[in-house]
Amino acid sequence: RSGFEGVCAISKGNGFAVSRKVDGRKQHIGCTATAEEGALLYARELGTEASAAAAAGAAGAAAESMTVAEAEQAAAAEGLTLVRSSRSRSGFEGVYAKSKGRGFNVARTLDGRTQYIGCTATSEEGALLYARKLGTEASAAAAAGAAGAAAESMTVAEAEQAAAAEGLTLVRSSRSSTGFEGVCANSTGNGFAVS
Repeated sequence: RSGFEGVCAISKGNGFAVSRKVDGRKQHIGCTATAEEGALLYARELGTEASAAAAAGAAGAAAESMTVAEAEQAAAAEGLTLVRSSRSRSGFEGVYAKSKGRGFNVARTLDGRTQYIGCTATSEEGALLYARKLGTEASAAAAAGAAGAAAESMTVAEAEQAAAAEGLTLVRSSRSSTGFEGVCANSTGNGFAVS
């Protein structure tokens, strides 16, 4: 996900493809090195008025979306705990980004089978839906287990500090969805591959 309408990351972190729908058909606009360049190319293709209208519509939709603080407040009011996950790209257990950046699917594994819970516009809303499905005690237990696992994971600051201590520098990349050269998220959302 690029964070911009019509801009999609090309597989293996090799830039961004820019396209739009015209009369129900996908129209390829071009390819760019960064998501921001793609957003500019997309806006130029739409033109002044249409790009302003599209941005206003997206801003309205974003204003209706739930923030982390709002999701945590709603969970607390219901006696629930949001279950964070350092292994998931969404940051929450059971919440997975849909393809083409159109919201999030929410699911859990129960008795070895995937149980679909629903879909939401934001990962925060997904986390709240997941916690509601688990219930008060199970969401608290899952959050406590995830917190223990997260304590073992390294933050960006910790990775930078460890690199500096070894005389190394982390190589950042604007073309990679992870933000680092040679680091790709696994397709299952569980961890990262280094190549």
